[in-house]
Amino acid sequence: MPQTAPTTVIELDTSLLERPRARHPGKADREMIEDIAQIDLGFSMLRQAQERNALSEDEATELGVHAVHEARRRSR
Repeated sequence: MPQTAPTTVIELDTSLLERPRARHPGKADREMIEDIAQIDLGFSMLRQAQERNALSEDEATELGVHAVHEARRRSR
């Protein structure tokens, strides 16, 4: 049996989900929120890499995209 990641129950203002729900009809709230968290982590990695390594914006963007793709692969 595959292992599942631990989860956390949260309370969230449902009005915050209106736009993501409209953009992604049929996608579960949990999946949307996880995607948003992964995107935020990717942007954070992008900023950190750019600052730490004095990268150009294009180089940092490439690293950020890679980080988001890697996070998505691991969550599946």
